[in-house]
Amino acid sequence: MTPRPPVVPGVPAEHQPALGSAPRWPLVLYFHHVHPDVRHYTALSPDAFERGLEQVLERFDPYDPADLLADGGPRRPDRPTVLVTFDDGYRDNTTHARDILDRLGVRAVFFACTGLLGRRSPRPREDHLTYEECDELAREGHLIGAHTRTHPHLDRIPPAEARTQSLGSLDDIRERYGPGPARLFAYPYGGVPDEPPLPDDVLAFGTVRSPATPWTADQLRIRRTYLPSGAAGTWAGLVRHWRTGWDGPTASGREER
Repeated sequence: MTPRPPVVPGVPAEHQPALGSAPRWPLVLYFHHVHPDVRHYTALSPDAFERGLEQVLERFDPYDPADLLADGGPRRPDRPTVLVTFDDGYRDNTTHARDILDRLGVRAVFFACTGLLGRRSPRPREDHLTYEECDELAREGHLIGAHTRTHPHLDRIPPAEARTQSLGSLDDIRERYGPGPARLFAYPYGGVPDEPPLPDDVLAFGTVRSPATPWTADQLRIRRTYLPSGAAGTWAGLVRHWRTGWDGPTASGREER
């Protein structure tokens, strides 16, 4: 019998994180904050972030973000891998997450709202990276991707405005980091319009609201999942389930280890 997916208490069914990637495609995780004082469903304290990634890395190797930009499309790994991503471009991504990623040998994609970069605030939810800090991350092997300019719900605004927000942020990334990173995009709030306002060669990442389909089948709606904040007791089960999902169905239906 196929094991039931773990359920995170208090999380609505449509936001449950147990479904990972399509079989044989990289597991993609998304975070917003790594900060001791932020409360958000994808915000972890530095200690929790490190412990959570360690659990994931017991079963998945880090996926090199540079492989997203390979000629002919992203390289599909021949082993279980995990791609780590961050949304919005918050300053704690570098002050708290950066050293942890380095210790664990992980390189990530930071999807930045290009119109908010440089805005500083004593409130972590309003404190953003500068372009110079993004440059440092890029020099260390991380990638900077686009996340619109000011973080609107793309599926709730007029199509022309959604296109301006999306293409404008891609242009900002292209001007600073070149055409490769300008092929990477993430939808704010995971809201994917019926007709995504993006070029066909873009890899666009959603959230748990997107289906777990092969990237070659729909590269504008790539699913990501997350380590739920405040539910560390579920993480081991989630990681096991994601690993089983990477293998795909087995003849016995038993979970592979």
